[in-house]
Amino acid sequence: MSLNKKLAGWTTILSGIIAFISYTLVAAAVNFNFEFFSDATLIFSTEGVSSILLRWSMITDIFGYYLLLLPVLFLIYEWMKTKTAWAEVFTTCGGIYIIAGAAGAAILGSAWPALLDKYQAASPEQQEIIRQNFETLALVIVNGIWNLLDALMFGVWFIAFGFLLKKQHVFLGWFTLFTGLCSAFDFTGNMLGIKAIADTALNLYLVLAPLWAIVFGVALLRNPSLLKTN
Repeated sequence: MSLNKKLAGWTTILSGIIAFISYTLVAAAVNFNFEFFSDATLIFSTEGVSSILLRWSMITDIFGYYLLLLPVLFLIYEWMKTKTAWAEVFTTCGGIYIIAGAAGAAILGSAWPALLDKYQAASPEQQEIIRQNFETLALVIVNGIWNLLDALMFGVWFIAFGFLLKKQHVFLGWFTLFTGLCSAFDFTGNMLGIKAIADTALNLYLVLAPLWAIVFGVALLRNPSLLKTN
């Protein structure tokens, strides 16, 4: 097994584990009010909110859902080059997903906890400004970057990869394809303003994406022929 495949396997597994940690931390930060994932402003009406946990949920999000997928992104690209002329397009979509998503998490990891810490001691007028700033960040990053741009980019990348992979490995191919479809439906639901579709698809993605990373990383380490280019 090549060093690149071992590195991709282990970092992808680590990505899934850290992503699940991120998911747990953000849920714990808002006292397990899972509606926060679709409406961030609920944080101001939720008791027991922890700005520290929220900060660390975003830091782990940077690595879990995004940056630790870079090695497998390039490994998949090398494999896809032998399968389709569109490999660079699909890989670009994956790269945009990773970089844009990580940047969004970094911004929120810095800004959201700072705003929450200021909120309690602020005057009613200042609290309203803080709420507006918090909501603006949520609209720009959560609704705009994550649930529109990133959801589309991840969907295109995974649907294409899954479609090609299922010819070699049926289970992993369909798992990848379904995970990509969940992300694509998140994008579609937000684009059309259909909250039920967007929320359902988002919640599926948040669980399936890290689960896929763990399963796929293990498969890379155990199956030498997986993503073999020659």
